[in-house]
This record gives sequence, structure tokens and C-alpha cells, in this order.
Amino acid sequence: MYYLIGIFIFYIVFLVTGSRKQRMKIKVKKTITYKNVNIISKNNREEIFEPSEDLILESKNFIVQNLKIKSKNVDEEMTYLAVVPKSYTPEKGYPVLYLLHGIRDNAHDWIEKGKLLDNFELLLEKKTIGKMIIILPNSGFCGESWYSDFKKVKNKNYESYFIDELILDVKKRFNVKNAGISGFSMGGYGAFKLGLKHLELFKVIGSFAGAVSLVRLTINKRITRIVKFIYLPEFLFKDQDKERFINIFGSWGKGIIKEDPYTLIKQLDTTKQQGKHFYLSVGSEDKEPYYILYQWVDMVGRIKRYNLPFDAYIYEGETHTWNYIAKDIGRFLKYSWKHLK
Repeated sequence: MYYLIGIFIFYIVFLVTGSRKQRMKIKVKKTITYKNVNIISKNNREEIFEPSEDLILESKNFIVQNLKIKSKNVDEEMTYLAVVPKSYTPEKGYPVLYLLHGIRDNAHDWIEKGKLLDNFELLLEKKTIGKMIIILPNSGFCGESWYSDFKKVKNKNYESYFIDELILDVKKRFNVKNAGISGFSMGGYGAFKLGLKHLELFKVIGSFAGAVSLVRLTINKRITRIVKFIYLPEFLFKDQDKERFINIFGSWGKGIIKEDPYTLIKQLDTTKQQGKHFYLSVGSEDKEPYYILYQWVDMVGRIKRYNLPFDAYIYEGETHTWNYIAKDIGRFLKYSWKHLK
């Protein structure tokens, strides 16, 4: 019965709300007129490293450490990379930046595909930024954990691992102070969810083409208020990911909405918002199948509505790739340094 009612409601709402593409064209045009939204054209890219065959393997400024954690929250050994200044001394507190990779990716992709170290090295050499520690966690579950506690599978509590174990492990190993967090795609979702749920831990919260609205992944955003009261049939989710999505978030709309960054913005404690900064970027062609551009539009609009400090960028001609990350990561490093130093 619930199943049939749910299908009927979705059908009616889709008919009433009209064409998704037409509505979003209008919203994109409106969003790019906002004061803190910037269009990065192909001819207006910063002189930062873009993808090439060369990789930095050694640096006079930093080293890359491979670290492990025997977790109590998940039934697997968790690992992360730490980019640490060679001049590191425990007496000095360093800013720390957590970068979360996308679905079916891994921590090394920030280095091999996202050109993180190349950009970091260049900015340090130019003295555009100062020294900080960058943490690159592997998400667990073969790169598909969504940085979340699974609702239907035991011993898969990846959100709890990140907050209760990874951050503490980093603090034990290094003297770190102000922290920022960002991520690509699924990592953008994780960064915004973890950042918004634990606002006291982070001064900078960012997203590179992040899946920051779970509802937008599958259905029309306008029916969010209805979704939380009904059961969501599996056919609404993409074949490759639907079983995993249900295992993580459950089948009831209320549980999914509870984990949705777009919704979490509305629940922020205003007393904890002081000194927080939000960064969102996306490629202009990052549309189907997951409508990431539209999720960016939704989140920028909501952040602006709640008067949160933000900078947003839309890269002309770019899609959902690490190539785009390599072009944006230098800008984000500068943004993070500005607010974390």
C-alpha cells in the first residue's frame, strides 16, 4: 500500500513541477549573479599546475607519510596519507586540512590525478601560502563508504571512525590547530555532512563537485517535505549504487533526509557559525546522471539564504573529473590558508 501511494505521489509532483532542465537553466543564470559566485572561464585559469605526466615524488618542503589505524568502528584496517612539512616541530601548531576522495577513488588520487602536491609545492615556493598539514584519508569499504555509518550493515560505522578515531589519531601524531575539510563528489558529501554535524571541529568546509543533496541524486528537490514521510522504492536509485545506498541510508525518506547536507544547513546552531567559511566549486557541464551542477546551485542558494560566508566557483566546460580538481585545488589551498592560518 505504502509503495503504491509513494509512486502516485512522485508521479503527480513530477507532472506539476515541470521540466527539470528548464527550471535549472533559470536557476543557474540567477545563481551566477550572486556577489560571491565566480565564473572561471577557460581563458581565466590561474597559473597553477594542471594534469601532466610528471608527478612530484620528492620535495624540499614536505614529506608524505603512510599511516594506519586499527579501527573499533569498522571491521577493516583504515589508512591515510599525511602531507607533513619537513620542518615540522611539535612546538608549533599547524593548520590541518582533510581532503576526502570520491566514490571508488582513493587517497592517492589527490596526488596522482588531482595534482595536489604540485600545486602545494608551487604555492609554498611563491610564499602564497604557509606550511600546513594535509590529511588524505581512504574512505574504507573499497572507496564506497560515503563517510557514513551504515544503517543496515554492522561494523561499518565510517562517520564514527572519522570523528572518533581519525581526527584523534591526527591530533596525537601532530600538533594541529585550526582545521578545514573538503572533498570531491562523494567526498564533498562527506565533507559537508561531517562539517555541518560537527561544526565545532572545522573552520573551513568545502566541496569540489560534491553530492551535497541526497534527494537531488534521485528525485525532484521540491518533494523533500513529502519524502521524509514515505518509503522509497529501490528503482529510484541507479542500478550500480542502489543496494549500497539503501544499506547505508535505509529505505525511509526520513532517514535519508537526516543525513542530507542540504537539510542540515537549516539546522545549524547559529551560536556555532561564527568564523566558519564555505567553499563550493563545480564544472558547468557536470549534469547527468547525478545532477551535480544542480546540487551546487541548491547549496549555494541555501548558504546564501542563511547568510553564511562563502565563495563559490563554476568552471566553464568542466565535467566530473580529477582534471577539473587539478585546476581548482590551488585556489582552494589559498582559500584554506587564508582562513586557517
